[in-house]
Amino acid sequence: MKIMNYVLEYITQNFVLLLMVIGMLILTVFDVFLDDHILRRLRITLYLLGSLSVFDYVESLMSTFGAQEWAINLRILFSALCYSLRPLIVMMLVFIVYKKAHWLITIPAAVNMLLSFSAFFTDISYSINANNTFSRGPLGYTPYVVSLLYIAGLFFVSFRELSNRYVEEGVVVMFLAVGGSLAALLAFGDHSEVVNTTYGAEILLYYVYVYSQHTKHDTLTGLYNRQAFYNDIDSNPGSITGIISMDMNELKWMNDNSGHAAGDKALKTVSDCFMKPSDFRDKVYRVGGDEFMVICRGRTPAEVGELTEDMRNAVNETGYSCAFGFSVKGTPEEMIKEADEHMYTDKVIIKAAALANGTVLHFRD
Repeated sequence: MKIMNYVLEYITQNFVLLLMVIGMLILTVFDVFLDDHILRRLRITLYLLGSLSVFDYVESLMSTFGAQEWAINLRILFSALCYSLRPLIVMMLVFIVYKKAHWLITIPAAVNMLLSFSAFFTDISYSINANNTFSRGPLGYTPYVVSLLYIAGLFFVSFRELSNRYVEEGVVVMFLAVGGSLAALLAFGDHSEVVNTTYGAEILLYYVYVYSQHTKHDTLTGLYNRQAFYNDIDSNPGSITGIISMDMNELKWMNDNSGHAAGDKALKTVSDCFMKPSDFRDKVYRVGGDEFMVICRGRTPAEVGELTEDMRNAVNETGYSCAFGFSVKGTPEEMIKEADEHMYTDKVIIKAAALANGTVLHFRD
């Protein structure tokens, strides 16, 4: 009967966290958008977080049994597990948000784990005396320092994404870093349930963010997709100061004669050329097979023209060919129409120039 009371008490104390962990684990089973390695890291993090909540509860429970040797030994064990898992969970957050994170970042977590379990042999990290009283050793704050080190990694990823003009990603990761910092500060006190729930909320937030991004992005190029284009056109249309229309030349010919792998490579290459000169004022979209659009907000007409030429020059350096057109006046619908008209005129000019030089460009029928 006592065991059932303990179970019910644990569930009551961690009810919100358990809902998030179990709910996200269920969602990952049916997820068809996220990459397998992200889902795998996400599940590992959720298992660690669920385990941490159990270990925190058991450690707290053992402190109530007084000076009994078995309770003291179990408290040492579960304290070591808690001190080991908390920085490990923050480390996994870094692995989730930064897919290229090197395995060397696991070293601080591994060192912290060794120090935590050293409590069985030494009091360098912490100790629990014969009266079941906890005492922190000279390296007792190592778990918090390591957690903050990984949180600094989250800040680094955030600044990196912002500098690469991935504003949404940078802001979301920045929010995770700030939340993680607050959780680390709360961990200094007796707030384990709040800290664990904070980690759960951060994982849920990032999962929802990444999932939503897959509904807005083209899987091949990474650009925003057609639906995102029309959604953004309807969102604050008055701030749109320019529309650029691009259409790749020869894609059908490449697919028919060199295979779709060659065509996919070409699309990825020109997509990078569109992204390279753009900044936070621009959004680049793949709206069709070889059709692309850019929405500019806050650019002057001259800057829209310069951006178009920068994109054209970047594409020309790759050996591929694209036609461009832009518009800076009228409603968004009028700008789209005019930009398309200029783009098709550019196609005619490019084809005429190619024929004049004795070469041929293969256009779609």
